[in-house]
Amino acid sequence: MGQHWRIMCLDTHESTGCLCEPGGALYSSIPKLIEELIIPSKFALMPLPIKPFDEPKILSPLEMLPPEIIERIFLFIPRSAAVFCFALTCHRFLEIGRQAIAMREKKYIAPWAGKRIICVGNCVKGYPENVLTEKEKAIMSYKSLYVYAASFKYPSVLNGRSINGILKAVNHDHYYVSRRMQLLNWLPIPCPVSTDESKAVLLNITTNEYVRQSKILPEYGIRFGHIIMLYASWTSDPSAATHCEEEIHWRPWAGHRFEITFIDSVNQDATDVSDIIVPRIKSIMDQDRGTEE
Repeated sequence: MGQHWRIMCLDTHESTGCLCEPGGALYSSIPKLIEELIIPSKFALMPLPIKPFDEPKILSPLEMLPPEIIERIFLFIPRSAAVFCFALTCHRFLEIGRQAIAMREKKYIAPWAGKRIICVGNCVKGYPENVLTEKEKAIMSYKSLYVYAASFKYPSVLNGRSINGILKAVNHDHYYVSRRMQLLNWLPIPCPVSTDESKAVLLNITTNEYVRQSKILPEYGIRFGHIIMLYASWTSDPSAATHCEEEIHWRPWAGHRFEITFIDSVNQDATDVSDIIVPRIKSIMDQDRGTEE
């Protein structure tokens, strides 16, 4: 019997919506979307020139306010583009405003990082142990996880989209090219972890285990997103429209918290499970493709 799936985040109340079975979703854009949702980003700030533009020698009352008050003022400005425009009014505001933009953007990038994620089928009954809150358990008394996720919103992956909005705001014709380039250099630059780098790892924060990117050879055709889909799945029906013998409906990582980071950031007591998980995921994918040796 076939079934549909949703990949849901319990903490943000977000879901991918109704997906085809994993046998089809594995080859869609969903694995990449999952990765984007759990890749935190740092922000690089280019050094400011000593005096980027002419300023009056006499400070206004607003400029003389303590830095803590100015930071609070930036918090009340609704959009990052408006924050940047206000920051451009003087050198002091520019430094504080750039930091405010970086802090604002971090809230929207990787919204699922460190949050509980489940790939749930519509035939699901029950829920993983030690995952749900008491309030969520009460909801499960009259709803399944799949139905519960139906009311969730679709996840939003910004990846600097708000920064792009700022770029449009300053990219009008009345700015000279050199002036626009100067403004771009002053913006905080998102620097996410690249899943193509050998030092990247998929960290299961719940179990303190990780999978290394260096163990996933390019010819495997596997992403970290595939691992989450196949290792965090939860449903009562083993059918998944895959041509593999291994059942993927009760998986040990369902409802766990994940993050893609660098190996240098992982605790020394974390367990490397790459040699266990990567061959299993490769076997499932190879069986499904009909390429297993």
